[in-house]
Amino acid sequence: MERTTTGSATIDVRVDGPYVVSGDCRLYDADGNALPSRGSLALCRCGNSSRKPYCDGTHAKIGFSGMRHATPEDGGATAYRGRRITVHDDRAICAHAGICTDTLPGVFRMGKEPWIDADGAAAEAVIALVQRCPSGALSYSIDGMDPTRESQEPAIFCTTNGPFRVTGGVALRTTDGVMPRLSDRYTLCRCGGSKNKPYCDGTHWAIGFDSSRGRQRGVFVPPLGLRRFGWALGALLLATVIATVIGIEAAGKWSARGFLGKAPLIADVNLVLHLLLVTGLTFGAWLARRGNIAAHRYNQTIWVLVNAALVVLIMAPGMENAAIESLADLAPVHYWVPWLHALVGGATAVSGLWLVLQMNGFIPRRFQLRAWKGLMRATLAGYWLVAALGVAIYYLWFLR
Repeated sequence: MERTTTGSATIDVRVDGPYVVSGDCRLYDADGNALPSRGSLALCRCGNSSRKPYCDGTHAKIGFSGMRHATPEDGGATAYRGRRITVHDDRAICAHAGICTDTLPGVFRMGKEPWIDADGAAAEAVIALVQRCPSGALSYSIDGMDPTRESQEPAIFCTTNGPFRVTGGVALRTTDGVMPRLSDRYTLCRCGGSKNKPYCDGTHWAIGFDSSRGRQRGVFVPPLGLRRFGWALGALLLATVIATVIGIEAAGKWSARGFLGKAPLIADVNLVLHLLLVTGLTFGAWLARRGNIAAHRYNQTIWVLVNAALVVLIMAPGMENAAIESLADLAPVHYWVPWLHALVGGATAVSGLWLVLQMNGFIPRRFQLRAWKGLMRATLAGYWLVAALGVAIYYLWFLR
């Protein structure tokens, strides 16, 4: 259901597309110069337009995803109470402009807990500082009452190598119903990497977003565009893996001598594919850290599906070599290691499948996991552990 803030000017957040601005709203560059903004205009939010701040359609070529990687419940402001004033801080929408820590380090104390001391300066100084917070992550209240806000000109400011800074109560139309905490000021991601889209979460600092250039470093547009190329390459890889395993079985070469030494051919194929698998998933994690969320999504989806195919076609049938009749049979190392591999691998495979279903939008929002960034890291660690156990099994069964 579409939700809207109130205001005469409107920003419409298009699904996997630009910000479309309509109404009476001025647009300024980083130096404060007015930019053409008559009528309706589309502003880039994938970070790769060659006509910044305007959209040039590059989002479609790179497979940009505007999906929020943090659920609404992840956010929420934390209250830091002082004698006269309470400061509220919402980390999920902080644009990391640094105004607070640079201006009042006695109040906003980096590296200390609690990081905000509301009594670290005069209340008037804290109020003046909080009112300068561009993202609305900081706000204040006195005696439990929110202050009256001064009206401002509806405007959008293009910050240098950072987000769009919106002021003046410009209405925001979103598809997930998550509105800005303060309707009179908020910051919108324009690097394409925020995990809390459409709001800026400071990712532009981590990925080195450069608003002066078009396509960003590390962004590759393959033939057919990222979306079509990703699915075509993924389908080819998955089909090749399945055809190879089925072909080995059909040719009666399952137990034939492999290409790495003493082990059977299927064991060598499984080992090599698993090492490629964890390498590919780790590369996907690097893509996410670089802000290439779309490439990350396609990459992880492909490798998780490859893993599922390996589980069904190779690993599950291979467990017959470790069949047991009682728990006592698990005592030898060449039995309990495969079963540990199976348990960890099963949990990791389920977790990986759930994550790719969620990141591709197949899980209804009410069932989505809130702490899924932590789960992503745990799942990647799980894949590495499974690969290490697979190497151990290869050694125990074929080389020892």
